[in-house]
Amino acid sequence: MNENQYHRLAALQKRIIDINPEKDVRIRILGRVIDKHDGTVVVDDGSSTAQIVTDGNCEIDDVVCVFARVLPLEDGYELRGEIVQVKNALDMGLYKKVYGE
Repeated sequence: MNENQYHRLAALQKRIIDINPEKDVRIRILGRVIDKHDGTVVVDDGSSTAQIVTDGNCEIDDVVCVFARVLPLEDGYELRGEIVQVKNALDMGLYKKVYGE
């Protein structure tokens, strides 16, 4: 059996505005939850907002890191959250300094 047969692609750090549904398979975004309803959350990362289908345990105003699968649609894409990490204690100023966002 090939060891890499079931290897998952890395979740690349992306800004929402830079998501390309034709190339991106798994992504990771960091932002603030601005809305939540019926199995979806809306995250704002400062560049744009995205609706993410997830049952992750987060609340409005939480800072979250979301690992998501990008599913291309006829008119855009859908994000399916795989992991939602609440990062409320993250120093956003230091994060932006390190990652240049």
